[in-house]
Amino acid sequence: MSREVKMPKREHGSEEDDELDAESAITDEKIDPNIFSIRDALEQPDARVYTTLELHIQIHNGRIDLNPPYQRDVVWPTGKQMEIVDSLFHNFYVPPVIFAVMLDEEGEEVRVCVDGKQRLTSIVKFLDGHIGYRDPDTRKLWWYQVPAAYRGKRNEISPEGKKKFEEKRITCVEYRALTPTSEREVFQRVQLGMSLSAAEKLQAISSPLAEYVNELDMKYVSISGGLGSQVEFDAKRGRIFQNLASMLYCCEDVDLRRTPSAVQLEKWLSGPKEPSYAFRARMERTLSSLLEITSDKALNKGFTGFSAKVSPAEFVFIGVLLYVMHDETEEFRERERAAGIIHLRHELRRTHKDVRMNSRVCKHCWTIIVAVEERKVNLSLSAMEQKVVPNGTATGLGKTAKRNKRVQPDDVTEDEEMPPSPKASKRTRTTSAR
Repeated sequence: MSREVKMPKREHGSEEDDELDAESAITDEKIDPNIFSIRDALEQPDARVYTTLELHIQIHNGRIDLNPPYQRDVVWPTGKQMEIVDSLFHNFYVPPVIFAVMLDEEGEEVRVCVDGKQRLTSIVKFLDGHIGYRDPDTRKLWWYQVPAAYRGKRNEISPEGKKKFEEKRITCVEYRALTPTSEREVFQRVQLGMSLSAAEKLQAISSPLAEYVNELDMKYVSISGGLGSQVEFDAKRGRIFQNLASMLYCCEDVDLRRTPSAVQLEKWLSGPKEPSYAFRARMERTLSSLLEITSDKALNKGFTGFSAKVSPAEFVFIGVLLYVMHDETEEFRERERAAGIIHLRHELRRTHKDVRMNSRVCKHCWTIIVAVEERKVNLSLSAMEQKVVPNGTATGLGKTAKRNKRVQPDDVTEDEEMPPSPKASKRTRTTSAR
């Protein structure tokens, strides 16, 4: 169930303000820098209290959205989720949940979870009977709900015990009339005391390019039957977003032969630039081709023929390879594209013990792609398939070696630390009410 959420529109400004820019802005606004003043403050949020049952009902009715684009996945293990249940039963402090309240297309309020997804998910899972409560003294496990198949095998909490949990109160801080940029900034500021991965920091950016990356994810990767179900690769904690963004970053100007890093991606994604129609069309052809190849048993040996799952570097540069092979001035057949994927992965795994997103691997990827583009590689699919064997091991390749603990100076790893994202603005936003 999806709702179009109406958001205030703002014009994009410069994404790279330095001290001189800031000084000019103050002059333009005729603000005396010697007088203390507060500018651009958010509206004062309200604090409301909901019971666990009220929150549970709103989540299941789609009135609370736990999955805005910048939110991380459910990362708490079962043990930690059960600890929250224990804390609530024993009246220990549980931090407030933060909501951004907005209206959907029907004029009804939707609460977007800016912070507290892990806590709310734990409450929902307990009330739905997916996790239990462990008595700290007896170590016996008790369940709020017991399905018929588990009757007699699980201990069900008494009606009085259920009522106690249903009436536990959660403080919720509610912001109203937040712009998309402000909403994401609240998210990032709340997370300062926590470890966000580089991919999650990128996913928190609001810009036209970031919105387009999310659009491609929903259309080609996360959709049922999409790349997420066809290809084995790391899809946790914003990695899909980072990989797609890296692919677009490299494809935008293939002549530059870019090496994507977290810092460069943040700068690129945060800009006000809108992806052109021609670029969008070619990226759509690229990802459609990739999905077709991965879905066709006659073409997907570049994925099924290798025992190793697809690394971020391989995913990104397979996309770049197909993008180059979709140049209108040079027509490649789909079988040739499939052969190109086998060639790329075989060469990388034959040469590098650890196929990571660093300068050495990226440079090699570009060398392979240029050779394919210039037709210096025999793109016979049957010939390429000889490089892989039925048991899923590329010929001539041994087991992946353990990662060298010493990182070379030219390495740019996928989890490179990033500074806080600069402000962005205008976006069109669709929330999935779940």
